[in-house]
Amino acid sequence: MSEQKKFSVGPALLAFGIGGAFAGGCMAGLAYLMARQGLSQAAAWPMASAAVCAGSLLSGWLAAFFQRSRGLLCGAIQGILFVLLLTIFGLWAGFSPTEMQLLRFALVFLFGCMGGIFGILRTERRHH
Repeated sequence: MSEQKKFSVGPALLAFGIGGAFAGGCMAGLAYLMARQGLSQAAAWPMASAAVCAGSLLSGWLAAFFQRSRGLLCGAIQGILFVLLLTIFGLWAGFSPTEMQLLRFALVFLFGCMGGIFGILRTERRHH
């Protein structure tokens, strides 16, 4: 019987922190772009969604890369962490979940899963 590798919490939290910092950096860059180009406030939601999806993708990729197994699980956990963080921030700011917000949550979760799959594919390619 093959031995299953345990899921490590430390690397998962490290990946989440790096992904969150990356998402924050993307948001800062996109905010600068908005101000520089004179874009309306309507452009903020799509840009913020893209930045958080990028952070979730990177976070899932890193978690799977650190774990070297269970890519989909690593990515799903990272996606869930990002969705929980967005939910907490939204509730704290007084936003109620709308259909569009739930769609954004699904996208963030999906990008985290995709990052986990890409991370494990990258790891497998290096081993062969």
